[in-house]
Amino acid sequence: MRRLLLIAPLFLALLLVACDKNKKENPNPTPEPSEKDKILINYPWRMSTVTDLTGKAIPFNQLNAQTQAIKEVMDIQFLQNNVTKAIDQGSKQVINGGTWYLKNENTTLDIKISGFSGEFGVEELTNSKLRLKSKMPVSGVEQETIMVFEPVIK
Repeated sequence: MRRLLLIAPLFLALLLVACDKNKKENPNPTPEPSEKDKILINYPWRMSTVTDLTGKAIPFNQLNAQTQAIKEVMDIQFLQNNVTKAIDQGSKQVINGGTWYLKNENTTLDIKISGFSGEFGVEELTNSKLRLKSKMPVSGVEQETIMVFEPVIK
């Protein structure tokens, strides 16, 4: 009986050490997404307009072909694994892809997609609107603009 009383605590100690060792060997390598990450990945986003810094809409015909294509042809989908996809609005087929990262305490959205890459200032990110600040040609002249995106609710 005395041996059993000595073996039981030893067994319990070994069990606790083994459990603690498993926790150290299997840390969670993927950080939990922030609230802003969760909003971004909820649904695809479609560009609704481009404005100047005062909020005045820039006429569509003053935007370059690349920006017009983003507005008229594709939705942008951000996925939890930091993959982003450009999806054709009509066919829903993936037409392009790359990566995305929210940086600088969620004030910068770094997107790497062919034809739509760069670091964009996050002016607003809510469930109903995404506003990204960037420089782009307007009537051939580079200026600061705000690209306004709205969620594509299916």
